[in-house]
Amino acid sequence: MKKSGVRTKFLIESLRQEYYDLRSENDMLRSIVEEHLPKDVAGPLLAECFDPTSAASKVSSIDDLASRMPGMKVDDGDDSDDEDDAVGF
Repeated sequence: MKKSGVRTKFLIESLRQEYYDLRSENDMLRSIVEEHLPKDVAGPLLAECFDPTSAASKVSSIDDLASRMPGMKVDDGDDSDDEDDAVGF
């Protein structure tokens, strides 16, 4: 496998793990807000925040996620070895 393919897979897995970690932190913070604030304050506040249950937050694949983020395309054709040598890949 080409170095760029390994680097791409590592990047995707790293981003996927970060995504799930942030979703978990978001859930925890939402529960703290709901627990410590009155419902009439917490409701409107959380309504303005990211809603993990909305249809827009669901993605079927990393490609689907990438298509929703303009300018964030992972290029498998990157054969530059300059970065590979610097980070050990």
